[in-house]
Amino acid sequence: MDIKPRKNKIEARLSQAEAERAIYIDFEGFEDHSPSLLGILIDNTLEQVVLDARLSLAAEAKNLRVATLHDSVRYLLAQSKAEGRLIVAYSQHEKNVIEKFAQADLTGPYRDARMIAKRWRTICHTGRPIGGRGLKDFLEFINFPRGTYLGEKKSTSRLKSVGDMLARKENYQALTPVAKAKWTKLLEHNEIDCRGMCALVVLAAKELGVAQR
Repeated sequence: MDIKPRKNKIEARLSQAEAERAIYIDFEGFEDHSPSLLGILIDNTLEQVVLDARLSLAAEAKNLRVATLHDSVRYLLAQSKAEGRLIVAYSQHEKNVIEKFAQADLTGPYRDARMIAKRWRTICHTGRPIGGRGLKDFLEFINFPRGTYLGEKKSTSRLKSVGDMLARKENYQALTPVAKAKWTKLLEHNEIDCRGMCALVVLAAKELGVAQR
């Protein structure tokens, strides 16, 4: 069953200060399954949390923490509440996944980076063409560096390749160089999405603030 967006309205506005202090998140995983990896960017510091215990050996190889989705969501909500930070992700996918698999509601602090970016382009850059509405398109629009070697829509195949081989080998060091490279690229892709999304939203909030004065 596809994850259906909730009807709760997600606010598409935030100040530059809120954008700079926000918690930026990005999931990697399989469709209709609980996510396998969570990237969390706070104050320019990235943490990547492996959410699938089957990838624990791959996590250990990169010194990453392994946790459940439920615990990770509780952490995000606690940080958001204690420090007054918004939680930002690209589209409502992360919110819908959290509602479905962690039974938690992020409606209050959640902001949709795609909605913010679309509003920013409409108000501040109407005459400039953009290839699409994906995060990759907006990162190209703001000239945010993203290596072409990462490819497009490779996360699922990379996760499957690493997970399947770990299940057979039961040893990260026994993975082929190609499989290890896929794990590294998956982590790099996740990091770029988090950092790029932050750069996009901070810029959008800044320029929208100027335009609306």
